[in-house]
Amino acid sequence: YTYTDCDLDGGRWRVQVPRNPEVCQIVQPAAPLRGKDCGFACDAGSYLDLGSQECRQCPPGTYSLGSGVRFDEWDGLPKGFETYAEAVTFTQYGYHSKINNCSLSGWKPAGQYIVSNQDDCTSSLSFTVELQQKGVVSFNYQYSDPDLVFHFYVQNDMCQPFHDQTRNVFLNTTGTVSKKWSADLEPGSYILYWKTTGIMVGNKKTLNPVKISSIEITGVSYSTECHKCRSGYFAQNTGSRWCDLCPVNTFSDRGAITCNPCDTETQYSPLASSECFNRPACEQKDYFATHSPCDLNKMTNTMYKWIEPKICLDSLPQSVSLPPSGQSEPCSPCNPGFYPPDNATCLLCPPNTFSDGSHDCQPCPASTAPHYGMFNLWWQELPSNMKTSCIGLSKLDCAQKKGWEAVGDQVRTMSYESGEAYLILVMSLQGFMGKLNEKEVGRITFAFQLDCEGECQLYFMKASPSDVRNLGTNVVESWRGEQLKQTYTYSITENKHDISFTWAFQKSRGNPSDTARLFLVNVTNAVGGAADSCTQCAVGQANLSIFPGNQCIPCPKGSYIDPSSKKCVACTGNNKLKLDKTGCEPCGAGTAANSDHTQCTNNCIFHSDTTGRQYNFTGLPSTQSATTVPSFTSTGRKYNHVYNFSFCGNQGIGKAECIDNVTSANQASSDVVSGKVVGMVCRSTAVLMYGNQREYCHVMVHSQPTLFATTISDVTQASSANVTGNTGLPPILMLNSLITPNVPHRYSGEEGGEDQCPHGRHSYIHMRCDPTIADEAGVVSMQRECPDGTCDGCSFNFLWRTPMACPLCIDADYEEVAGACVHGQITTKFMWKNYPRKCRGGVVLPESKMEGCQDILFYVEIGVIGGVALLFMMCTAVCCLWKKSKKLEYKYHRLVMNSNGKNDGELPNADSCALSDSDSDYEEQSDEVVFQKKKARLFGKV
Repeated sequence: YTYTDCDLDGGRWRVQVPRNPEVCQIVQPAAPLRGKDCGFACDAGSYLDLGSQECRQCPPGTYSLGSGVRFDEWDGLPKGFETYAEAVTFTQYGYHSKINNCSLSGWKPAGQYIVSNQDDCTSSLSFTVELQQKGVVSFNYQYSDPDLVFHFYVQNDMCQPFHDQTRNVFLNTTGTVSKKWSADLEPGSYILYWKTTGIMVGNKKTLNPVKISSIEITGVSYSTECHKCRSGYFAQNTGSRWCDLCPVNTFSDRGAITCNPCDTETQYSPLASSECFNRPACEQKDYFATHSPCDLNKMTNTMYKWIEPKICLDSLPQSVSLPPSGQSEPCSPCNPGFYPPDNATCLLCPPNTFSDGSHDCQPCPASTAPHYGMFNLWWQELPSNMKTSCIGLSKLDCAQKKGWEAVGDQVRTMSYESGEAYLILVMSLQGFMGKLNEKEVGRITFAFQLDCEGECQLYFMKASPSDVRNLGTNVVESWRGEQLKQTYTYSITENKHDISFTWAFQKSRGNPSDTARLFLVNVTNAVGGAADSCTQCAVGQANLSIFPGNQCIPCPKGSYIDPSSKKCVACTGNNKLKLDKTGCEPCGAGTAANSDHTQCTNNCIFHSDTTGRQYNFTGLPSTQSATTVPSFTSTGRKYNHVYNFSFCGNQGIGKAECIDNVTSANQASSDVVSGKVVGMVCRSTAVLMYGNQREYCHVMVHSQPTLFATTISDVTQASSANVTGNTGLPPILMLNSLITPNVPHRYSGEEGGEDQCPHGRHSYIHMRCDPTIADEAGVVSMQRECPDGTCDGCSFNFLWRTPMACPLCIDADYEEVAGACVHGQITTKFMWKNYPRKCRGGVVLPESKMEGCQDILFYVEIGVIGGVALLFMMCTAVCCLWKKSKKLEYKYHRLVMNSNGKNDGELPNADSCALSDSDSDYEEQSDEVVFQKKKARLFGKV
């Protein structure tokens, strides 16, 4: 039975036809029967029985793809395929085809795969197919030659190509591995094309062809029968969609259910074999030598082993036997960069040391650079970063998984039959140590030799798994046929974090003895390598060791290289190393060189030569910050500049840090830092970023970190006269008491440009004693005239007011105050001269003291009593004198009166010119007048 072509309704008829079209043996054919729809197909592993029009599973020994076809046997060109070739020229590029006759070119079946041509003709392989339902075309290929263009495209039934990335694509090289390409197809008629075009430039004579091992197309049509497994394969179960390979030392015929074993005593067979072969006599190429680890005596034992799987038969008379194992021989030297320890295998030299492999590691002297790399001269075993394998386009090519072996002074390919497989040796690297020079980051050099009887090939390839372009393995160079020992060097210009180099060797067909040998493989400047020597640095280069790629051993800290003697000279005294490390320079006033003589430092204690006072700033925080007044962009966004500065201590190494965390603003987190600067004085821009909900989600981010100062220059203090004089300082910095002038700390960074900052860029932190501030951390402010911290971009001034900036107290800061003498004791107290006092710490107020004294009240009382007594005596004396005066007055009047009575006014002759000597004379006179009452009145008044 068979089906007719599909009609317009998508249906078809089942009709009866003779088995032999030439002889019609059907007397009375059966009536046509409506069959399955055109889009119907059985699943893989089944076939459509047209008699019952039902799907049935394939019996053992057969397989089916259901609605698909697979082409994986290339003993001839399968039905439906066509191949042709034509000459091609690129006249506009100056290239003309070297072959005018391309009739012999084209795709050729080669058993396990079909291969393209090896000349520069354009060769096409096509296949016409009609899909009844949605399907997929896929093929496995291997493509290694970059001088060959491999183009796969699909045309519809109108011969119009599709233009998409799966049905019209120029494929990338795959190196030594095979890859699979797939393209989806809708129902319809198609022509599939595989086209190659080669361009041979220079002395290149042949190209490496493209190899296709299998082509599979699904959605084609129904399958009315199952295909028998080909020889060397088997299908043990019903409903198989493919056949399995017969294992080693077994064979099978076409349509086999199981594989038959060979007589392993005398026979062998490779994978998927259709017959068994007699084992040949063993030869020297059938075994290899290995070495045991070195013992304490630096000796190793040589052991010989047969190559597995063992094919030869050593019992034949003409066979060679394994040499006796266990023979001791000296160990090979260590590779350069390694040293031979006493009780272990070779070990890697530490950084900044070198070894030639035979001696212990020695440190590289100053002003030299370690010549880092991976230097493989001896092959006791493969290095840890090198792996070997065998890769074939099919599973039949590789009899072993190993492709190369280490044999002392070389690493070479294994000598087994590998067919068209590639014997792979891969070296993996973790990148390079920066730039080796302006153009290179490293070099790889290897010495090799090819011993071949035919057209063997060695490929040297480079690959980077992290390459986002995913261009596949890049063939750097290749060699064909026998090659004498030679050296090849490749310059590496890009620094990849992971990069690999591959040596792939393909033996010529039928020559298993073809061998590739590598004698040395050196990779300079590779990460993870060691130094084999030290090279002299160029003048000044050793001072640039902080830059990536420069491995010069610098002088010890605080030392520089004398250009004339090439020796390190240490800075001494109060001198530090210059920033460019070309010499020493003295530290400024108020600072001293740190212990390494790399920075000037201030230990937070300052002694002023101007005032003779001492300051102790150790109680202040090691870092401080200051924020400018808000500014606004043209769009109204507010921002501030935030200054961070490191004050003193820490061996002169700044700890002020400014960050850039703006990249994390979208996540509303300021913890992620994308960049930062660290030094003495730095600045960043702070902006408040809002999320989607402005009133609830916002975060402060910092950006544009800038470093202004990296070292402290000096610490000084102007005199009181200079503080109020014309100093050139901003006004805010001159408003200070004459008693405690500011203590400015000057910090410097890289020199500014001659036009912008001819005297360099400096930052000043003016320490002001302000005891009125309660917080000891104080307050940092900037001048009103320049609220951004600077007026010219070269000088940055900050005023730090804090009680911790007051000088240490001394005896002159207090005075004595004595109390009153109480009970014979007087108390003397000590008080600060100024309140609030403008000093801190230092001396403390002495304790009050008491001294003996005499009470002044006693003397006052004596004086008062004496004064009263003296006053009384004076009054008594006055009274007495007054009384005598009255007596004289009385006698005078008496005389006057007596004179008036006798002589009419003439005075009588006096008997005496004075008073009598006693009062008795006065009392005895008869005519004496006594004034007793008058006297009584006088004393009564008194």
